Amino acid sequence: MTDVVLPPLPTAVPELLADEADLHGCAAALRAASAQVDDLGTFVAGRARLADWYGVAATSYRGTIAPIGRRADAMSLALRAVARRVDVHADELGRLRRRRDDLVAECASLAQGIASVRDRAPGAVGPEHALLVREAQALHGRAAAYARDLTAWTDAVEAEELAMVSVFERLLTPEQVEDRYGGVADPADDALASLPGPGADPGDLRDWWHGLTRAQQLAVVVAAPGAIGNRDGIPARARHAANTIALDRDLADPTCPWRENARAADRARREIAGRTDPVTGEPVPAQVLIYDPGAFDGEGRVAIAAGDLDTADNVAVLVPGLDTTAQSAETYAERAGTLHEAARVLGPDQTNATLFWIGYDAPDITEVVSEDSAAAGGARLADTIDGLRASRVVPAHLTAIGYSYGSTTLGHGAHDHGLAADDLVVVGSPGLGGDTDSAADLGIDPHHVWAGANSHDPIALLGNDGSVHLELLGGLGLGDDPVEDDFGANRFTAESVTRDEDTPLESHVKYFEHDTESLANMTRIVIGDYGEVRHADHVHDPWYSGPQDPEGRRQPTAPDTDGRP
Repeated sequence: MTDVVLPPLPTAVPELLADEADLHGCAAALRAASAQVDDLGTFVAGRARLADWYGVAATSYRGTIAPIGRRADAMSLALRAVARRVDVHADELGRLRRRRDDLVAECASLAQGIASVRDRAPGAVGPEHALLVREAQALHGRAAAYARDLTAWTDAVEAEELAMVSVFERLLTPEQVEDRYGGVADPADDALASLPGPGADPGDLRDWWHGLTRAQQLAVVVAAPGAIGNRDGIPARARHAANTIALDRDLADPTCPWRENARAADRARREIAGRTDPVTGEPVPAQVLIYDPGAFDGEGRVAIAAGDLDTADNVAVLVPGLDTTAQSAETYAERAGTLHEAARVLGPDQTNATLFWIGYDAPDITEVVSEDSAAAGGARLADTIDGLRASRVVPAHLTAIGYSYGSTTLGHGAHDHGLAADDLVVVGSPGLGGDTDSAADLGIDPHHVWAGANSHDPIALLGNDGSVHLELLGGLGLGDDPVEDDFGANRFTAESVTRDEDTPLESHVKYFEHDTESLANMTRIVIGDYGEVRHADHVHDPWYSGPQDPEGRRQPTAPDTDGRP
């Protein structure tokens, strides 16, 4: 009778201590350092030469600073090269970590199989014994394959570590950097020479970018992040890479005049990146689409997305209201992140990206509020959305959401410039502009114009109802009430279950909270699930009385938007 011979227990898989996110962060820091050094090289080659200074001293001075510029340019190229290799290292370690997970699972399965046969072998006879012999033979085959895979894996780990060490060892000293990169042309130079100028069509920017080589693209991102970071038509991933460098550079500079705006943008991206996708369990990617901290006399522009704007099936753009500056970024990052989570819960088979857009000079709450800022902001909003459209390979379902005064900005963008959006949504709106008398004026099918308002929200009560329109009185009003029946928008439920206890301000700020009617309905619009939107009766204004809102008499609900008990 053939003996039941078992293989030895498999060797455990060694630990792999690696954090891909930290390594990508290291690469980002290296790129930021490269950008700073590149700035030094540019300065030495330009303004530092003092072109109006002549004479022996001037000649001596320029001869002295020239090597500094050369070394700076070489160091910038060296830092970029190391950064690229660190990114490759992070990705390779990620693949090795996933291979290790498979090996660990096979190791456990083998050990379990060996233990099972060993426990059943004593006393086994006849067919049962024959079955155990075949199982043992199969285990030998699996054990041999496991040993080969484990050896291949450990060899790959060692090879990757040695390759990364080699990259650093080749560039440890200034002399090594000079030997390798001194006098080497920067791939960014020729690329930037053909960059379309200000005001170029987003399609021209897209074509320029895709016409560059990969080496040129990577060089431009690091050497001139400000040249592409805020240009509509450049893909969002490239803009994010450039703006990340610019942001990290500002954070590292204690003399940066807009450092507080940089810190606010940093908190916002961390707010988004700290979230977990409720479907996949993976971290939510944060993309910095706009980073312009000195804009609007230092109030700043910033726009950051939860999700991938280049590939998401659905894209939502959130337009904020009064008193919004770059310092408001964290608040709107939280709202964008919450809407993104809800979209994943209610539409798990679709991918989504939600962008908060602090991209216009919103009025201060202490100012006399007019439509001027909304009109200027509407033009900027239209440019941003045109850029998102142009930069995509596959079109997304795009929803623009205007909150509070941001709805007035959205209204001007749609009425004056024809927003390239599939759906327009407003919540807590004081009006969409004096020239917008109905949903039909917004350049989009009125069936895709949506409005929500808490019946206790004092800002939403500012819209004009009935036949008396404040915009007729010298432009003092912000437009008609978008939830009124005459306006012609789809009104959706947006009441809060705590409305009777909420202060007026609380009634205005709860539209983006989880498990609220407003968030659930906005999410269903964003993912195109129109049949699940809960419609509400419109405000009506009979001639014999003031505006009547039937929603004030309905019992609010709390639909689940986060998937948590």
